[in-house]
Formats: sequence, structure tokens, C-alpha cells
Amino acid sequence: MPSVLARVLYGVGEIPITVAMTTFGLFVLFFYASVLQLPPVLAGAGAAVGLVWDAIIDPYIGYRSDRSRHWFGRRHVFMLAGALTSGICFWMLLAPPAGLSTAALFAWLVGTTLLFRTTTAIYRVPYLSLGAEMCHEAHGRTVIAAYRSVFGLVGTLSAATLSFLLFFPTTGAGDPKLRVEGYGPLAATWGAVMTLCGIVAIVGTWRYRAGGDDGPAAMATRTRYKQSFFDALSNGPFRRIFLALVFFFAGVVINAAVGLHFYTWYVGVSDSAALSRIQLCFYTGALVGVPVWTRLARRYERHTLMSAGLVIMAALLSAAPIVFGAGRLYGAESLWALYATHALTGAFAAVAWVMPGAMLAECADAEAVASGQRKEGIFFGLLNLGEKIAAGVAILITGAALQLYAGLASGAAQTPETIERIGAIFAWLPAVFLTMSAIAIYGYRLSHSAPATVQARPAAETPITSAGGVP
Repeated sequence: MPSVLARVLYGVGEIPITVAMTTFGLFVLFFYASVLQLPPVLAGAGAAVGLVWDAIIDPYIGYRSDRSRHWFGRRHVFMLAGALTSGICFWMLLAPPAGLSTAALFAWLVGTTLLFRTTTAIYRVPYLSLGAEMCHEAHGRTVIAAYRSVFGLVGTLSAATLSFLLFFPTTGAGDPKLRVEGYGPLAATWGAVMTLCGIVAIVGTWRYRAGGDDGPAAMATRTRYKQSFFDALSNGPFRRIFLALVFFFAGVVINAAVGLHFYTWYVGVSDSAALSRIQLCFYTGALVGVPVWTRLARRYERHTLMSAGLVIMAALLSAAPIVFGAGRLYGAESLWALYATHALTGAFAAVAWVMPGAMLAECADAEAVASGQRKEGIFFGLLNLGEKIAAGVAILITGAALQLYAGLASGAAQTPETIERIGAIFAWLPAVFLTMSAIAIYGYRLSHSAPATVQARPAAETPITSAGGVP
């Protein structure tokens, strides 16, 4: 297993990924629809275009990093290019020129989203693939995934809480999130964090780079892209992980994209400090949950733990519009209940940060034994494809639902019917997706003992069935 320092520095590399996901999910749709008053359907469509593009390129980037031969490292050369460019692209996304027409603003959203998604994908897919190559022992992989999860949650927590305190302080009348002046500095700051943390991870994992034919860990697939694509999808356990994370991310993105609308109009919380504490409680709960799930994974199968955690998370989320808001058990005056519920939900949500990475490495091991080829890149690329398609469709659904179902109006006032429907979109729709995710991952049947088993056997003795399982 890598040293503690190597695990820490590798984990820092997750911060750019989660900062990007958090700030994009929290602010992009709200910024374009409620601040710049781009019609919500157009705002959702513009954001979704970039996510669909991201989904298309992710598997190819993984495939190219599998095949790459470079002295800088087949993963590291991609990571460097992505780290150096993603920050400035994020700043451009949230800093459009003033005075743009509706058509020009939509074009700016589409163009900058495409740039941002491309550069982050160039960093993200090889970074995730590198983590699967750093250790070949089952629990060691879970530990590496846990380190990555902890730093990812630190990035998420920082972005979700500090953004409100630093860039949208409550001063005077009016909702500070509706002031356009805060978004440019927010994007510039977090863009710089993305770039710097990416560079730290590159330097910190330098000894684990593979640049040529210098060992099994450096072996890359030599099959063609189309064949690699469909070979990966033919792996049964991988398909389970793929479907589970597609449903999970669809639910999470819908929930996050509607979050500010829910807190502002349904619960009645506009104070930036309170919004920061809500995010702080959720991600603090997740941080506490990471070591708990990691320890439980030594005793119980990962897919069982993940399924149980997602079901409980869905139940907690479903209760939100019933107990919070005007006329409910807890209104805006009972913020302590909102904080406690978010902390508990975060603790159960942490299971989806810890388990999939280690499970995906098991699938890569089984594939390596069957074919003699390492395909972490294509696996993680396909996983990101599914996540981005899910996120893109989720944002598109969210934008349409806010406009066509909820009747969201631009400005600082909404009708009671709109507020009620915002609550349904925020809680019950994501809960359905989380339940579907739990069902999908429960059918995963590759034991966590598989890595040690398959690595101890020659490839010729361990064929893979058409369903992708180890017979």
C-alpha cells in the first residue's frame, strides 16, 4: 500500500473534481436563470449540453490514457494539461460579459460549459484511473478511495460553505445570491484552487507514474477504442456499478440544482451564514461517515452497504418537504433540525463516495486476468460518461420542471403553488433515483475477495463469463 503521504497527496487531487461539481451544481443554473434571467429551460439546456459532451469524451480520454506512452507518465501528462486549463475555463463560465442578449448569453453558457467540461475531463479520468493502479490489495484500494473521498468532501464542504460567506455576505436588504457582483470573484478563486490542487496531486504521485513498457502496472490496452468500449460494457459487475452511479448522480444533481430554490423559497432561509451551515452539516456528516463505511467494508460486502445507505438517504430526503417549510413541523425558525437532518443524510451519502472506486478496481482486475490488459482508463471513462449523461439529463429535467411544472418566475417572489412544487422537485424526484440506484447495486456479485483471488491465478486459468463475472 502507498505511504500515508502518498495517499494524502493523491487525495488532494480529488479537490478540483468536487469543487467543480459542487460550484457547478449549486450556482450555474441559479446564476443564469435567477440572476441573469435567462429562461430556465435555456439555462438547463445550456448546462446539459456541456455535460453530454463531457459524457462523450470521457471514455475516449480514458482509452487514450490507457494507450499513452510518455516520459511524463501516461496518466500524469493528461492530468497536467487539464489542471492548467480548467481553472480559467471555470472563471469564464461564471463571468460573462455584461449586456449580452438572451441568444448571446445562451451561446456564452454553451461555449464556456463545453470548454470547462473538456478540460476537467482531461484531468479527472486519468486521475481516477491512477488511483486504481496505486495498490492491488482489496482493503488497500478501499483505503485509497477513502482518502480520496475525505479530500473530495473537504473540497465540497469548502466550496459549499465558504462560497456563501465570502462572496455573498448578508448586507442590507435583498438576497445576496441575486447580486451578480459575487459570481466573478467566486469563479476566479475556486478556479485557482482547482489548478493548484491538481498540480499538488501530480507532484505527489510522481513516483507512481507509468510512462512506457516498464511493468504490469504500466500495461495499457492495445485493442481498438470501439472494441474496448463494448468489452467494458459486457462486464456484468461493471454494468451494475455503472447503472447505480447513473441513478445516484441523477438524483444528487436534481437535488443540488434545486437546493437554493428550496432553501430560499420553500424553507424561507436567505441568510448566507445559515446556508453555509446547512452545507457544513451535510458534508461534515459525510466526513464522519467515510471512516465508518471504510471500517464496515472490511466485514461486509460493499454492494450491500451501498444499497442500504442509499435507501436510508432516499427516505431522509423524502421527508424534507413534509417536515420543513411554512406550516410544517419545522419552519425557517427551527434551523437546528435542518442542520441535524443534513448531517445525518450526509453520513449515509458517504457510502457512495467510498465504495464504487474500490469495486471498479475489482472489475479491472478480473478483466486484466481474462485479457492480460489493464483497462482502468476505459472503465473510469465509461463511468464518467454515465455520470455526465445522468447529470446532463438531470439538469435538463430540472430546468424544465422549474419552468413548466413549478412555474418558477424571475425575481424574489414566488406563488404558493410554485413553492409547493419546488419542494416536490427537490426531494421526491431525487429519492426515486436514489432508490433505483440502491436496487441496481444490490445485484453486484463480485466479492471483495476477488482481487486477491484473481491476482494469484494465471490469466489462462481465470476466464471471464459473458456476463463479466469470475466463474
